Amino acid sequence: MDLAPFDLHVRRALTHHLNRPGLPVFVWSFTERRQSSVALVATSSVASFLAGQGARSPRRTRQVGLRALGSIEQFKVFGPPDDPFEIETDKVLGVGGQGTVYLCHKRSTPNIKHAVKTIPIWRLLMDPSCDEKIASIRKETEVLMKIQGHPNICQCLGCFDAFRPGTSQAQYIMIVMELIQGGELASFIRNGQGLDEQIVKSVMKQTTEGIKFIHDRDVVHRDLKVENILVCGADITPTTPVKVIDFGVAKPLTGTIARSCVGTTEIMAPELVSAKLMIAPKGASMKKHGPYSFKSPQEASPGFGIVTQRPDGKGAMVNGIEPGGQAAHFGIGDGWAISHINNTEVLEMPFVKDFNEIGAGTKRGVTAIAEILGSLDAPFTMDFVELPKREFSKALDLWSLGVSLYVMLTGKKPFEEETQIVNGDYDRALLKQCSPEAQDLVGRLLRMEPGERLTPEQVLAHPFLR
Repeated sequence: MDLAPFDLHVRRALTHHLNRPGLPVFVWSFTERRQSSVALVATSSVASFLAGQGARSPRRTRQVGLRALGSIEQFKVFGPPDDPFEIETDKVLGVGGQGTVYLCHKRSTPNIKHAVKTIPIWRLLMDPSCDEKIASIRKETEVLMKIQGHPNICQCLGCFDAFRPGTSQAQYIMIVMELIQGGELASFIRNGQGLDEQIVKSVMKQTTEGIKFIHDRDVVHRDLKVENILVCGADITPTTPVKVIDFGVAKPLTGTIARSCVGTTEIMAPELVSAKLMIAPKGASMKKHGPYSFKSPQEASPGFGIVTQRPDGKGAMVNGIEPGGQAAHFGIGDGWAISHINNTEVLEMPFVKDFNEIGAGTKRGVTAIAEILGSLDAPFTMDFVELPKREFSKALDLWSLGVSLYVMLTGKKPFEEETQIVNGDYDRALLKQCSPEAQDLVGRLLRMEPGERLTPEQVLAHPFLR
């Protein structure tokens, strides 16, 4: 592939894509994005949440936990000097890709147990993007501390840095959470068999109270589901307390908006899925723009970057408009999809060629967008499709609350595939066994238009919860 016309920008983008699995990939302008996850639940039965993604088997957990002892022992005492926490290094609750979770206690109250997630940031110090990754973790701990003080939100006792004696560079970030004996709400729901409506009312009311609390603090959860609602007890009854947990992808909205398509697909709102797939939701039309004529890449930059965020690695989307550049002159918008390059449609074309594909290395093999871009050596044209703006609100959580309510009532997930979500297509017949009030609340939450969904205050005032 001839990459000379795009010089280093395309080379860096393709190298990033080929050597680091996953998206996004950038062309013309290169800005690497990363997501991190700080899991927040502290419970013996769901300790994998604390460890982040990649939970291991109990045997694997013990093996990794033993290997970690050599490094964690010297940091086992941390926190406030006047009353520090102490890690019980032989009590491993979970191990994941981001850190190890241990039992811990305050020295003043050794019989009261907590859970601590230990994040070894010393491992990041040799990473070129060390500062960015650590800053991302700290932002998440700041969010966690911002939403404390409600009985339906899992309590965080504090986030602390741990230092090696005589050094000023933190080696670990310690997140201390309350230890709750219980389990995920999902574990109490049988497939095809919903919960008693009196229990559903209680869980729904408590969960909504928790969501209202974080929304009042301008935080959106973005991954609310029955797996992230913790039942505080061995059994579930209409009086059993529940807590919202796992704020790993939560985002503060003060002075900003949410743009990233994060969270679990099955509970994603249609505006998220539509942006993720670069398609318009049901009932929306996509405005077309172009063709616009650009100068040769050797003569001038087109004035924008390109990124693909589709899970299948297809398509290309504008990412960032250079002030005063060609794209700005044409009025091209950030987030538009590229539909054609020199009259060739690219909406369903892979961004980078997969050389594992049969025939990929032949002339008749699949063409990739990067190949087309890399071969441009003369003026060219592009057509665009204006996608919905990637600006997401707190209404994301209300859609997810509706999905959780449906699961509690029916024992089944309303959506299995992304196409069902963007079309609002779920089995309403399963709700016929439920009270009219319950059916009405589901329908008022699973609205395609974010502005039409109930607010937490309206949910709490709904007849189903009264």
